Amino acid sequence: MNPFIAALLCTSLLCIANLLPATANAAPPIAFDIVAERTHKPTLFTQGLLVDGDHFYESSGLYGKSLLVTYPIAEPESTWAKISAPFTRKLALPAEFFAEGLTLLDGKLYLLTWQEQTLLVYNKNNFALEQKLAYEGEGWGLATDGKWLIRSDGSDQLFFHQAADFALMHQLQVTDGKRPVRQLNELEFAQGFIWANIWYEDRIVKIDPKNGKVLGELNLKALKQQLKLTSSEQVLNGIAWDEQRQGFWVTGKLWPKMFLIRIAAD
Repeated sequence: MNPFIAALLCTSLLCIANLLPATANAAPPIAFDIVAERTHKPTLFTQGLLVDGDHFYESSGLYGKSLLVTYPIAEPESTWAKISAPFTRKLALPAEFFAEGLTLLDGKLYLLTWQEQTLLVYNKNNFALEQKLAYEGEGWGLATDGKWLIRSDGSDQLFFHQAADFALMHQLQVTDGKRPVRQLNELEFAQGFIWANIWYEDRIVKIDPKNGKVLGELNLKALKQQLKLTSSEQVLNGIAWDEQRQGFWVTGKLWPKMFLIRIAAD
């Protein structure tokens, strides 16, 4: 055998061998059902999404266009009324801020900014700005387990902050088997687990908050294909746990629809 070919074959076999453990340890798929859908304003560049009572709260990004909005889960019946329905409340952010992840804790809305290293804290009822808190690094996704504010920054790390001053208390690497899971984006905490969108991928991973292990994943590629989207910017991003309906609302940046999905029974 040609020495070059032999060396190339050995190298290829070594690469395959190195990949096998990660593949063997890959998180299993999580089955789900689509149980409802509704319209979503296609002008919203969705960064954070949550449900509180009978309303959605959503943050929309981009410089000079960032918004914080709230609107009812229930929709009017007519198509025109759905499309033209106004927000219950709408706040335009200052032009220097790019809105990112959003979460709610103790009546306060916590809104990350992308590169401005500023956490904006708003009163849930009137959107009055109550605090600006500094932090280091980027802001992508934000969730809460009722104690900590949990932040992602697009890496494989999750950062756990105090709510009072946003001081960083500890961080956690997210792994699928032996592989780090990068591009962690929008977050939700539900049923004792952290759920994370992966940026530019059509999947949501279920993360153990104690050790960062990925326990399973939701593949939403087929759901996204229903929409026949036309822009690469229209990525999956937006996951909100609805306690009343026992399911997750999911959407994406500039998507015209939202879907309620329910984890299938074992």
